[in-house]
Amino acid sequence: MKRELLSKAFGNIDERYIVEAYRTVTGDASSSPERIVHMNNKRIITFALAAALLLALGITAYAVWSIHTVRQQELKTDLKIEENNVNSYTEYDIPDDQEGGLVLLSSVNDGDIQRVYVNISPVAEEAAAAFPKETSFSWSIDGTEIGGFAAPELPADLSVSGDEIREAVLRYAYDKETQTMTLECYIDLNFMEQAKASLGTDSLPLLVHMTVGQNETSTFGPVSLVRTEEQSRYFDFGHAVYHDAELEKDIEIAGLELTPFSAAWKVSYEGAESFHKPDADWNAYQPWSMLEDKVCIDSKIIFSDGSEFSTGGALTCPYENGTVNLHCGWGSAINIGDVQKIVLGDLVLWEAK
Repeated sequence: MKRELLSKAFGNIDERYIVEAYRTVTGDASSSPERIVHMNNKRIITFALAAALLLALGITAYAVWSIHTVRQQELKTDLKIEENNVNSYTEYDIPDDQEGGLVLLSSVNDGDIQRVYVNISPVAEEAAAAFPKETSFSWSIDGTEIGGFAAPELPADLSVSGDEIREAVLRYAYDKETQTMTLECYIDLNFMEQAKASLGTDSLPLLVHMTVGQNETSTFGPVSLVRTEEQSRYFDFGHAVYHDAELEKDIEIAGLELTPFSAAWKVSYEGAESFHKPDADWNAYQPWSMLEDKVCIDSKIIFSDGSEFSTGGALTCPYENGTVNLHCGWGSAINIGDVQKIVLGDLVLWEAK
């Protein structure tokens, strides 16, 4: 409950009860002075208790409501949305009476995945602390068989493992006071298109599930989710060829599809299509796999302030439309409008003119 709603609640208390609670006792009252004082004290105490109860309920409701807005601001800061001019990021309005259940916070289209950030509550602290050993999270589109993975939302630059995961979840993704868990749902854009075709609508009913142990599953939602627009920039490298002296192989780097949160390097080389089939010869592909990694990891994207950025290793590498598309992703945004140069070793792939 917002502060203005608390004020309104107190303002709606009938004035006669307040007057009665504080009314001065006259000398010709029929009851004895001792009883009158006792009764008036009782009324004052009753009013005070009622007010305290209302205030306590209001503060609790306000705490639940405010955790959503707090999380929204934390997400925007952690993802570096404003400083990098990200316009593919959508932040949702939080209704004044929104407290628990499933709450949409924000989402962003990274070119391959719609990253959807939500709050769910109530989540017991024991369940939150049991992730990922005994507690898991997932999402689904109501009315379809489409679903996928969700996880507690942690800072983009945080790296944890083992028991550190539990501590990080409780510290960054869970609010004990309101029993609220912040999650990131990873929704493949192809899945969203399939759901739209199946349901015949752009507005998809999103559900979030929490499973504790083997069979205890809680479902939150649904809420309405719409695909957000992608923000991307394509860099055409022409027919740039990188020669790797160590491997004694050449790889053509045709271009780079860049979003604030992802990249797709488009490369080609001898036998590329055959190496990306299920029955590929791994031994023959291995040196080319190393060269693919070099393109993704060793290439530098240089910004106007001189800072450099590496897209990191590829998460997937399908062969499509005549090239191997090396898809990479990262946590917080980069400013794709500020790219000045892209290089791989001594090879300048692209430079702003």
